[in-house]
Amino acid sequence: MLEVEENLLKWAKSQIPDLGTMERLREQASSRKYYRVSSTGKSFILAFSDPHKELNDEFIKYSKFLIKNHVSVPRIEAFDIENGFMLIEDFGDKVFQNEINADNQKHLYLLAIDQIIKLQLADKNKDIKELNETSVKEQMELFEEWFLSGYLKLEINESEIKLIHNAYNFISKHFLEQKKTLCHYDFELRNLMLKEDGTIGILDFQDLTYGPLTLDLVSLIKDLENPVSNKEIEFYLETYLSLAQEAGLDVAFDLNSLYDDFEFAGLQRQLRILGTLSRLHIRDGKSFRLPDLKQTLFYVIEASQKYNELKDFSNFLELKVQSVLNERLETRYD
Repeated sequence: MLEVEENLLKWAKSQIPDLGTMERLREQASSRKYYRVSSTGKSFILAFSDPHKELNDEFIKYSKFLIKNHVSVPRIEAFDIENGFMLIEDFGDKVFQNEINADNQKHLYLLAIDQIIKLQLADKNKDIKELNETSVKEQMELFEEWFLSGYLKLEINESEIKLIHNAYNFISKHFLEQKKTLCHYDFELRNLMLKEDGTIGILDFQDLTYGPLTLDLVSLIKDLENPVSNKEIEFYLETYLSLAQEAGLDVAFDLNSLYDDFEFAGLQRQLRILGTLSRLHIRDGKSFRLPDLKQTLFYVIEASQKYNELKDFSNFLELKVQSVLNERLETRYD
């Protein structure tokens, strides 16, 4: 056992003396390490969250804030900020990503949409940042730096650079024009849990931000590992509109307007993800998310084709980028 694990378990036993051994849980994109421990008749999640790399005080504050606002996130039972140790409520092993199937998809997505609405109804919190034009464009530029140049090693000429930057400008304009609301910011199936009582639990909420109303919706509905049909997308957007209006949210949109907002939120998010997953592999040595690049790029190509201002960008991705990505993925993750 590593020294940090020994210290983590020792600290946890000072909180709950009869804890057993630790079981390491799945790898994360962040630097956090998670373990399951059990005491008499109950289990907990132990976390080591490096205080030099992670904003642990925000994680703890956000947990309390979200629980107060009826969002289903785990309670922080105990913590040691200085060392980055946390004892967290255990939501179990049933991740939406693994549990979802044709029979239960509608039910699980409706549970998730209900939580998105609860997030959007939450009290205003002045400590939570808001996306702005600078941050939105900087996030999309990760696509150029880490995906095109870093991972694919593509040489891009001046006209292509101009094409890419024009796409950034067009997407960010429509992205930022949307109504702002509280966003989880990574509301995908791998961060949603089906609890033992059949309710939903939400993980990895440390990146809370105020951003476009459709950002969490597109993260959920255009999940990288569970693509759905256009007909299903329309159904879930219509359902969201109906439930949000019933809950008292100001969402006086028609479906076409909401769908456009949804696509632009998706385009910004997916360009960011292409960059961040490539960076995760190159800089951090974590390759387990590389297979997601293929579906992410497909989403960008597909959505871009719908808008005249982005068709050349879509063609560039389809004709020059897609084949190179496929070759890179076929030659493993070097």
